[in-house]
Amino acid sequence: MNKADLITSIAKETNLTQKKVSEVVDAILETIVEVVQNEGSITFTNFGKFEKRLRKERKGVNPKTGDLILIPPKEVFIFKPSKNIFKTE
Repeated sequence: MNKADLITSIAKETNLTQKKVSEVVDAILETIVEVVQNEGSITFTNFGKFEKRLRKERKGVNPKTGDLILIPPKEVFIFKPSKNIFKTE
């Protein structure tokens, strides 16, 4: 499923227009990104947690030359699902 499919599905379930649903989905995604960038994480009970983490500096190999390289640290966006998100009950 992609974003357009999600919007179509939500529009059918809620009887809202696809334009309105699209605006809401965009606002939710923008808010999640903003909160994670500024505060470090956002948690949705029974769904999961979006958070920003610092990936440490590490050693790597240049695939073309085989030379060892140092990969610099960087911030990454992580999603950790809730423990009960995949329960089928």
